[in-house]
Amino acid sequence: MVLLSFGLNLSCDNQEANKSTSKTNSPSIMTSIRILPEEPNIGSDLTVFVQSHNSNGESVTYHCQWMKNDEEVIGEDKNTLRSGNFKKGDLIRMRVTPSDGKVDGAPYLSDPVKILNSPPVIQEVRIEPSVAYTNDNLTLSVKSYDVDGDFVNYTYQWEKNRVILSEEKKEILEKGRFKKGDFITVTITPDDGESMGMPKKSEPVSISNSPPIIVSSPPTSVEGTTYVYQVKANDPDDDSTFFTLKSGPKGMEIDKNTGLIRWEIRKENKGSHLVEIEASDNEEGRSFQRFTLAVTN
Repeated sequence: MVLLSFGLNLSCDNQEANKSTSKTNSPSIMTSIRILPEEPNIGSDLTVFVQSHNSNGESVTYHCQWMKNDEEVIGEDKNTLRSGNFKKGDLIRMRVTPSDGKVDGAPYLSDPVKILNSPPVIQEVRIEPSVAYTNDNLTLSVKSYDVDGDFVNYTYQWEKNRVILSEEKKEILEKGRFKKGDFITVTITPDDGESMGMPKKSEPVSISNSPPIIVSSPPTSVEGTTYVYQVKANDPDDDSTFFTLKSGPKGMEIDKNTGLIRWEIRKENKGSHLVEIEASDNEEGRSFQRFTLAVTN
Protein backbone atom coordinates (compact mmCIF):
# COMPACT_ATOMS: atom_id res chain seq x y z
CA MET A 1 0.00 0.00 0.00
CA VAL A 2 1.37 3.40 -1.00
CA LEU A 3 0.11 6.65 0.59
CA LEU A 4 0.68 9.97 -1.17
CA SER A 5 -0.37 13.09 0.72
CA PHE A 6 -0.66 16.03 -1.64
CA GLY A 7 -1.03 18.24 1.42
CA LEU A 8 2.76 18.07 1.60
CA ASN A 9 2.95 20.01 -1.68
CA LEU A 10 3.68 16.91 -3.75
CA SER A 11 2.63 17.30 -7.37
CA CYS A 12 0.18 14.99 -9.01
CA ASP A 13 3.01 14.14 -11.43
CA ASN A 14 5.46 13.09 -8.71
CA GLN A 15 6.54 9.50 -8.55
CA GLU A 16 6.36 7.29 -5.50
CA ALA A 17 9.91 6.18 -4.77
CA ASN A 18 9.55 2.37 -4.89
CA LYS A 19 11.94 0.11 -6.74
CA SER A 20 10.67 -2.59 -9.05
CA THR A 21 11.05 -6.06 -7.58
CA SER A 22 9.02 -7.98 -10.14
CA LYS A 23 9.47 -8.62 -13.83
CA THR A 24 5.73 -9.15 -14.35
CA ASN A 25 4.05 -5.80 -14.81
CA SER A 26 0.66 -5.13 -13.25
CA PRO A 27 -1.17 -1.81 -13.49
CA SER A 28 -1.34 0.38 -10.41
CA ILE A 29 -4.64 0.47 -8.56
CA MET A 30 -6.13 3.51 -6.86
CA THR A 31 -7.56 2.66 -3.47
CA SER A 32 -8.93 6.04 -2.33
CA ILE A 33 -9.02 9.79 -2.97
CA ARG A 34 -10.05 12.37 -0.39
CA ILE A 35 -10.65 16.05 -1.01
CA LEU A 36 -10.20 18.33 1.99
CA PRO A 37 -11.74 20.24 3.57
CA GLU A 38 -14.82 18.06 3.50
CA GLU A 39 -17.16 21.06 3.93
CA PRO A 40 -15.58 23.83 1.85
CA ASN A 41 -16.98 27.24 0.99
CA ILE A 42 -16.11 29.77 -1.68
CA GLY A 43 -13.04 30.93 0.26
CA SER A 44 -11.50 27.47 0.69
CA ASP A 45 -8.45 26.03 -1.09
CA LEU A 46 -9.10 22.37 -1.93
CA THR A 47 -6.36 19.74 -1.51
CA VAL A 48 -6.44 16.11 -2.61
CA PHE A 49 -5.04 13.12 -0.68
CA VAL A 50 -4.42 9.86 -2.58
CA GLN A 51 -3.81 6.18 -1.73
CA SER A 52 -2.74 3.61 -4.33
CA HIS A 53 -1.32 0.09 -4.64
CA ASN A 54 1.21 -1.38 -7.06
CA SER A 55 1.77 -5.13 -6.69
CA ASN A 56 5.17 -4.89 -8.43
CA GLY A 57 6.47 -2.26 -6.04
CA GLU A 58 7.13 0.07 -8.97
CA SER A 59 7.21 3.87 -8.90
CA VAL A 60 3.79 5.40 -9.56
CA THR A 61 2.99 8.66 -11.31
CA TYR A 62 -0.39 10.30 -10.89
CA HIS A 63 -2.17 12.20 -13.66
CA CYS A 64 -4.76 14.45 -12.04
CA GLN A 65 -7.69 16.51 -13.29
CA TRP A 66 -10.04 18.64 -11.21
CA MET A 67 -13.72 18.39 -12.19
CA LYS A 68 -16.46 20.94 -11.52
CA ASN A 69 -20.06 19.85 -12.04
CA ASP A 70 -18.70 16.92 -14.10
CA GLU A 71 -16.77 19.26 -16.42
CA GLU A 72 -12.98 19.51 -16.48
CA VAL A 73 -11.52 22.68 -14.94
CA ILE A 74 -9.13 23.68 -17.70
CA GLY A 75 -5.52 23.94 -16.58
CA GLU A 76 -6.18 22.65 -13.06
CA ASP A 77 -4.16 19.43 -12.81
CA LYS A 78 -2.20 20.03 -9.61
CA ASN A 79 -2.85 18.79 -6.11
CA THR A 80 -4.52 22.06 -5.01
CA LEU A 81 -7.53 23.86 -6.47
CA ARG A 82 -7.45 27.47 -5.34
CA SER A 83 -10.48 29.47 -4.27
CA GLY A 84 -11.91 31.51 -7.11
CA ASN A 85 -12.35 28.47 -9.35
CA PHE A 86 -15.79 27.66 -7.97
CA LYS A 87 -18.90 29.12 -6.38
CA LYS A 88 -21.53 28.12 -3.88
CA GLY A 89 -23.40 24.98 -4.95
CA ASP A 90 -20.69 23.62 -7.28
CA LEU A 91 -19.77 19.92 -7.00
CA ILE A 92 -16.03 19.32 -7.11
CA ARG A 93 -14.32 16.00 -7.88
CA MET A 94 -10.80 14.86 -8.63
CA ARG A 95 -10.06 12.32 -11.39
CA VAL A 96 -6.77 10.51 -10.87
CA THR A 97 -5.08 8.04 -13.24
CA PRO A 98 -2.09 6.11 -11.84
CA SER A 99 0.78 5.01 -14.08
CA ASP A 100 3.95 3.02 -13.49
CA GLY A 101 5.47 4.36 -16.70
CA LYS A 102 4.52 1.24 -18.64
CA VAL A 103 0.80 1.04 -18.34
CA ASP A 104 -1.88 3.32 -16.94
CA GLY A 105 -4.16 2.06 -14.24
CA ALA A 106 -7.90 2.59 -14.28
CA PRO A 107 -9.00 6.25 -13.69
CA TYR A 108 -10.45 6.86 -10.27
CA LEU A 109 -13.04 9.53 -9.60
CA SER A 110 -13.35 10.87 -6.08
CA ASP A 111 -16.59 11.41 -4.23
CA PRO A 112 -17.81 14.98 -4.77
CA VAL A 113 -17.56 17.76 -2.23
CA LYS A 114 -20.17 20.49 -2.42
CA ILE A 115 -19.19 24.16 -2.08
CA LEU A 116 -21.29 25.27 0.86
CA ASN A 117 -22.78 28.60 1.82
CA SER A 118 -20.53 31.24 3.39
CA PRO A 119 -22.12 33.19 6.24
CA PRO A 120 -22.49 36.97 5.82
CA VAL A 121 -20.17 39.31 7.71
CA ILE A 122 -20.99 42.59 9.48
CA GLN A 123 -18.12 45.02 8.86
CA GLU A 124 -19.45 48.06 10.70
CA VAL A 125 -22.50 49.17 12.66
CA ARG A 126 -23.15 52.70 13.92
CA ILE A 127 -26.04 54.36 15.71
CA GLU A 128 -27.08 57.69 14.18
CA PRO A 129 -27.14 60.49 15.01
CA SER A 130 -23.87 60.11 16.91
CA VAL A 131 -24.91 63.05 19.11
CA ALA A 132 -28.44 62.10 20.08
CA TYR A 133 -31.18 63.80 22.09
CA THR A 134 -34.36 62.68 23.80
CA ASN A 135 -36.55 63.74 20.87
CA ASP A 136 -34.46 61.91 18.22
CA ASN A 137 -35.28 58.59 16.56
CA LEU A 138 -32.15 56.41 16.59
CA THR A 139 -31.34 54.79 13.25
CA LEU A 140 -28.54 52.50 12.05
CA SER A 141 -25.75 52.64 9.53
CA VAL A 142 -24.65 49.10 8.63
CA LYS A 143 -21.91 47.83 6.32
CA SER A 144 -21.85 44.12 5.53
CA TYR A 145 -20.88 41.71 2.78
CA ASP A 146 -21.72 38.21 1.62
CA VAL A 147 -19.08 36.53 -0.58
CA ASP A 148 -21.77 34.42 -2.25
CA GLY A 149 -23.73 37.53 -3.23
CA ASP A 150 -26.77 36.48 -1.18
CA PHE A 151 -29.32 38.95 0.12
CA VAL A 152 -28.72 39.64 3.81
CA ASN A 153 -31.36 40.18 6.49
CA TYR A 154 -30.60 41.43 9.99
CA THR A 155 -31.91 40.87 13.48
CA TYR A 156 -31.56 43.67 16.03
CA GLN A 157 -31.05 43.64 19.78
CA TRP A 158 -31.15 47.08 21.41
CA GLU A 159 -29.77 47.72 24.89
CA LYS A 160 -30.26 50.65 27.25
CA ASN A 161 -27.74 51.02 30.05
CA ARG A 162 -26.68 47.36 29.40
CA VAL A 163 -30.24 46.09 29.80
CA ILE A 164 -31.76 44.36 26.76
CA LEU A 165 -34.92 46.00 25.39
CA SER A 166 -36.53 42.68 24.50
CA GLU A 167 -39.52 44.26 22.73
CA GLU A 168 -37.36 46.45 20.47
CA LYS A 169 -36.52 44.37 17.38
CA LYS A 170 -36.68 46.97 14.60
CA GLU A 171 -33.89 48.91 12.90
CA ILE A 172 -35.17 52.13 14.50
CA LEU A 173 -35.34 52.88 18.20
CA GLU A 174 -38.05 55.49 18.46
CA LYS A 175 -37.98 58.51 20.74
CA GLY A 176 -39.69 57.96 24.06
CA ARG A 177 -37.72 54.77 24.76
CA PHE A 178 -34.82 56.64 26.38
CA LYS A 179 -34.01 59.79 28.31
CA LYS A 180 -31.12 62.15 28.92
CA GLY A 181 -28.06 60.34 30.26
CA ASP A 182 -28.97 56.88 28.93
CA PHE A 183 -26.40 54.82 27.02
CA ILE A 184 -27.73 53.00 23.96
CA THR A 185 -26.12 50.12 22.03
CA VAL A 186 -27.37 47.68 19.41
CA THR A 187 -26.19 44.22 18.38
CA ILE A 188 -26.85 43.12 14.78
CA THR A 189 -26.79 39.54 13.52
CA PRO A 190 -26.71 38.93 9.73
CA ASP A 191 -28.63 36.10 8.06
CA ASP A 192 -28.50 35.14 4.36
CA GLY A 193 -31.33 32.61 4.61
CA GLU A 194 -28.98 29.64 4.93
CA SER A 195 -26.71 30.56 7.80
CA MET A 196 -26.26 33.31 10.35
CA GLY A 197 -23.07 35.33 10.61
CA MET A 198 -21.32 36.52 13.73
CA PRO A 199 -23.15 39.25 15.65
CA LYS A 200 -21.52 42.68 15.92
CA LYS A 201 -22.18 45.29 18.60
CA SER A 202 -22.12 49.04 18.07
CA GLU A 203 -20.25 51.57 20.11
CA PRO A 204 -22.53 53.16 22.73
CA VAL A 205 -24.31 56.46 22.11
CA SER A 206 -25.05 58.70 25.08
CA ILE A 207 -28.30 60.64 25.07
CA SER A 208 -27.27 64.28 25.44
CA ASN A 209 -29.02 67.15 27.18
CA SER A 210 -31.65 68.79 24.97
CA PRO A 211 -32.00 72.58 25.01
CA PRO A 212 -35.39 74.11 25.73
CA ILE A 213 -37.25 75.17 22.59
CA ILE A 214 -39.20 78.44 22.41
CA VAL A 215 -42.63 77.56 21.00
CA SER A 216 -44.48 80.89 21.27
CA SER A 217 -44.72 83.54 18.54
CA PRO A 218 -44.18 87.20 19.47
CA PRO A 219 -46.35 90.18 18.54
CA THR A 220 -44.20 92.21 16.14
CA SER A 221 -46.10 95.48 16.36
CA VAL A 222 -47.36 97.64 19.20
CA GLU A 223 -50.80 99.10 19.88
CA GLY A 224 -51.05 101.45 22.79
CA THR A 225 -48.24 102.24 25.18
CA THR A 226 -47.51 98.81 26.67
CA TYR A 227 -45.95 95.83 24.91
CA VAL A 228 -46.59 92.41 26.50
CA TYR A 229 -45.29 89.05 25.27
CA GLN A 230 -45.53 85.78 27.17
CA VAL A 231 -42.59 83.66 26.02
CA LYS A 232 -43.25 79.91 26.23
CA ALA A 233 -40.71 77.10 25.93
CA ASN A 234 -40.71 73.30 26.11
CA ASP A 235 -37.76 71.29 27.42
CA PRO A 236 -37.67 67.69 26.05
CA ASP A 237 -35.86 66.56 29.22
CA ASP A 238 -38.37 68.32 31.51
CA ASP A 239 -35.60 70.50 32.92
CA SER A 240 -36.40 73.89 34.44
CA THR A 241 -36.24 76.70 31.88
CA PHE A 242 -34.83 80.19 32.44
CA PHE A 243 -35.29 83.24 30.19
CA THR A 244 -32.87 86.03 29.36
CA LEU A 245 -33.34 89.15 27.23
CA LYS A 246 -30.13 89.23 25.21
CA SER A 247 -31.02 92.41 23.31
CA GLY A 248 -33.97 94.79 23.11
CA PRO A 249 -34.99 98.43 23.42
CA LYS A 250 -34.21 100.38 26.55
CA GLY A 251 -36.68 99.68 29.34
CA MET A 252 -37.79 96.24 28.05
CA GLU A 253 -37.61 93.52 30.74
CA ILE A 254 -38.24 89.76 30.96
CA ASP A 255 -39.09 87.68 34.00
CA LYS A 256 -36.30 85.07 34.31
CA ASN A 257 -38.58 82.31 35.53
CA THR A 258 -41.90 82.95 33.78
CA GLY A 259 -40.70 84.45 30.48
CA LEU A 260 -43.11 87.37 30.60
CA ILE A 261 -41.88 90.44 28.69
CA ARG A 262 -43.22 93.94 29.49
CA TRP A 263 -42.19 97.23 27.93
CA GLU A 264 -43.64 100.67 28.58
CA ILE A 265 -43.30 102.59 25.31
CA ARG A 266 -42.37 106.25 25.06
CA LYS A 267 -42.52 108.67 22.16
CA GLU A 268 -38.79 108.44 21.59
CA ASN A 269 -39.13 104.64 21.06
CA LYS A 270 -40.76 105.07 17.64
CA GLY A 271 -39.07 102.92 14.99
CA SER A 272 -37.82 99.31 14.63
CA HIS A 273 -36.15 97.39 17.45
CA LEU A 274 -34.29 94.06 17.34
CA VAL A 275 -35.28 91.71 20.16
CA GLU A 276 -33.37 88.52 21.06
CA ILE A 277 -34.54 86.09 23.76
CA GLU A 278 -32.58 83.18 25.20
CA ALA A 279 -34.16 80.12 26.81
CA SER A 280 -31.74 77.95 28.81
CA ASP A 281 -31.68 75.04 31.25
CA ASN A 282 -29.37 74.26 34.16
CA GLU A 283 -27.02 72.19 31.94
CA GLU A 284 -26.19 75.02 29.55
CA GLY A 285 -28.61 73.90 26.88
CA ARG A 286 -29.96 76.99 25.16
CA SER A 287 -31.99 78.23 22.22
CA PHE A 288 -32.83 81.69 20.86
CA GLN A 289 -35.66 83.62 19.33
CA ARG A 290 -35.01 86.81 17.34
CA PHE A 291 -37.53 89.21 15.87
CA THR A 292 -37.97 92.86 14.91
CA LEU A 293 -40.51 94.95 16.79
CA ALA A 294 -42.03 97.96 14.99
CA VAL A 295 -43.31 100.98 16.94
CA THR A 296 -45.34 103.28 14.72
CA ASN A 297 -47.20 105.55 17.15
